Amino acid sequence: MIRFFLIAVILFTTLCASAQQYPWWSQYSTNQTLLNPGFCGTKRLVDIRINYRNQWTGFEGSPKTYVLSLNSRLWKGRLGVGGFLFKDDIGPFRNFNTSLTFAYHLKFADSELSLGLQGNYMSQSFVGTDITLRNQQDKAVNQYITDKVSNFDGSFGVVYFNDRFHIGIAANNIVSSRFEFYQKDSLKNGKYSNAAHYNLSAGFNWADNPDYTFQNSILAVYVPGVPFAFDYTLMLHIKKQIIAGASYRVNDAVVLHLGCTIRENFQIAYSYDIVTSPLRSYQKGSHEIKLVFSSNLGTDKKKSGFNGRFLKQRFQYLL
Repeated sequence: MIRFFLIAVILFTTLCASAQQYPWWSQYSTNQTLLNPGFCGTKRLVDIRINYRNQWTGFEGSPKTYVLSLNSRLWKGRLGVGGFLFKDDIGPFRNFNTSLTFAYHLKFADSELSLGLQGNYMSQSFVGTDITLRNQQDKAVNQYITDKVSNFDGSFGVVYFNDRFHIGIAANNIVSSRFEFYQKDSLKNGKYSNAAHYNLSAGFNWADNPDYTFQNSILAVYVPGVPFAFDYTLMLHIKKQIIAGASYRVNDAVVLHLGCTIRENFQIAYSYDIVTSPLRSYQKGSHEIKLVFSSNLGTDKKKSGFNGRFLKQRFQYLL
């Protein structure tokens, strides 16, 4: 019975691990490069974002995720180059990923089509000391051994956009790389493959008065063997400084957002998930914080907007 319980726990955490490169972000709408490489270079000349998510606080071993992302527009805006560093801790697993992302932008009169590719190096450790056993004689688990594995995977994405709207599709973990723990121990040997992720995102900004802009966005994610996920977010940007809004994640959570933009280049935002799934009785919600620096680095002030190109639109300041 204990072994069955442990196997169930490990299968659950392994499922999270196979999705661990792409956890669900409450603030996905402002850092889409984590889900779709086509968004690389669609902001300003330099765009740096830091994200931290503490999921299901109060639940022992709950996921904690840290991301540093950077991307830039080069070659007169035709090329996006960037990447991210990603650390994700889930129960006994420690995941660290690095990525390089490239996107090519096809320019039209007042819109662009971006085609993106991403390569990922993924490292994962299993920490035996984080496992608590009722039966200390269980031969299938050695609490005193930590094992580490690594492999490569990739993503691709397409985005059609300007600063009023976007629609994008992407696939992550397209190689479905395999990982094998304790390769030399037939009793403890464990194998799994990354699951491919497919997502569709769309957004539309609207305002009668540019001092009060409504930012609508949706994200739908399909992973084989996992329930379909869907999120709708509505954000209100007030006088180019204050951001407030809410999200609804089907069968999972309601999310509250609050943030502030400073001098068009800096932004800080906080989100709190009110969990509505059966997990609500065992945790105290999820917290997420984001820091942004996005700038054209002193170029022509008239071109300091969304990406210095869509100057006929009204949403230049949305970071």
